[in-house]
Amino acid sequence: MMPRMMPSARRRMLMSAACAGLVTSLPARAQPVPFPSRPVKLVVTVNPGNTGDTRARQIAERLGPLLGGQAVVENRPGASGNIAAEFVARAPADGHTLLMGNVFNMTWNPHLLKMNFDPVKTLTGITMVSAGPPLLVAHPSVPFNTVGEMIAYARANPGKLNMGGTTGGVAHVVTEMMRQSTGANITFVPYKAAGGQITTDLVANVIQVYFDWTVTLQPLINTGRVKALGVASDRRLSAVPAIPTFAESGYPGGLDVPAWQGLYAPAGTPVAILARLAAETAKVLNMPDIRQAFESSGAVIGGNSPEQFQAFTLAEYERWGRVIGQAGIRLD
Repeated sequence: MMPRMMPSARRRMLMSAACAGLVTSLPARAQPVPFPSRPVKLVVTVNPGNTGDTRARQIAERLGPLLGGQAVVENRPGASGNIAAEFVARAPADGHTLLMGNVFNMTWNPHLLKMNFDPVKTLTGITMVSAGPPLLVAHPSVPFNTVGEMIAYARANPGKLNMGGTTGGVAHVVTEMMRQSTGANITFVPYKAAGGQITTDLVANVIQVYFDWTVTLQPLINTGRVKALGVASDRRLSAVPAIPTFAESGYPGGLDVPAWQGLYAPAGTPVAILARLAAETAKVLNMPDIRQAFESSGAVIGGNSPEQFQAFTLAEYERWGRVIGQAGIRLD
């Protein structure tokens, strides 16, 4: 006997039930975790009270509310910034652990040191926070007042001009750059730490020239204990507008050494999270009191996109790799 056909209404009902059972048996699609779902951590490479720490705390205080949560600062100093950078590089790529990185630990250290990780591959840029070129200053007794005159003096008096600084630091690298490009015979005198003893020896004429940041040198300039020769930048700083750029002060072709810092996240962090962090950080940087605090210390405000900042980081990595390689500087 031929089987009797199931009434169409009943067949449709059973098929619907079967499909419903199939759907409920499939695993549920994972829903995206809301961001932020916990406090966002800004990891800094320096001790509390340092300029980088102060700026990170100024940003965190304002960034948390804009994100609808909280942002906190965690200090992980040591190993030229590598401790903090490696900690963030190995953190989950979810936007909750960020690095306040800088030109040194991101683009100098890989060429100076043996490292357990590659920062330009394991970290990705969010946005530049600020950039602040160093000032070149000299003891008041030296017989020159411009960078061009200093170069001429160093050529004519080899070994008589001493530049203080930390090994592998900005003064060391820039001294080598000037030696290579101008033939200026300047003796580099290494110190264990920046500032402190170096500035003491500069005022005492133990060393004659020094590179450092505006916030450190401005009090010495204002009181006449040192004289400013130039800003290692392509434009003057609003905090010290009377100090000429290197190009204006007679350095051939000028010199641009942006000592920048910016926010980084672990590589693989979702693009949408990077974009949101960059946008909210830019809002913080453009708040009038934040802008005034940064610019008064010799900084230029950042706030670019993740794509722009990552491209800039890679370009700086290549640039300083060539300079350090040609100078033959290693800290191993």
